[in-house]
Amino acid sequence: MNDLIISKKELILDAAIKIFARHGYYGSRVSDITEEAGIAYGLVYRYFRSKDDVLISIFQDRWNRYLKKIEQINRDLSDPKEKLRSIIQYIFRSYRQNPDMMKVLIMDVPRLDKFYEQDSQGLYNRVFEKIATIVKQGQDKGIFNKEISPILGAYMLHGAVDAIIRQYVYNPNELKKRKISIRNARDHIIDFLVQGFSITSESKD
Repeated sequence: MNDLIISKKELILDAAIKIFARHGYYGSRVSDITEEAGIAYGLVYRYFRSKDDVLISIFQDRWNRYLKKIEQINRDLSDPKEKLRSIIQYIFRSYRQNPDMMKVLIMDVPRLDKFYEQDSQGLYNRVFEKIATIVKQGQDKGIFNKEISPILGAYMLHGAVDAIIRQYVYNPNELKKRKISIRNARDHIIDFLVQGFSITSESKD
């Protein structure tokens, strides 16, 4: 029974991502989601209280997956530089695999009042805390510059990646015109950020 509930909820969330990405959250109706999912209209309200609840559930579901991935990376790898590289690679890979999902997270979720409630913000900020822990690991190992605040480093890393992906969401033709592929962008930002965290010869002096 639980598997059936999960599969139905996933079906609804996946359909909602496609509809919200296509029409925007405010331009979408619950009936659009049910039509995309191929289910009865009333079934949505068996699992979600409202359209707002569907959108915040998309955030919670995807953000929890992101947290679990960071935790896995932190467990499986020992080099803090490789950990940061893997996190950045995961974000870009997520965009390539599901651009609609990234579009909804970037464009629609922050417009929702529920996103700014305590529970949602607590979940949102856990990502930065996890990344800050990795920055601190690098500092403790003498790999990263100790003058960088770990939490500010986490904000900078995530902010830079977010800004680039936003360009692919908002203005993809401009980047295509400049012949910058998503892979090029990923590799450049990895080199730039990881080098920026690392101890230089000047900081050693």
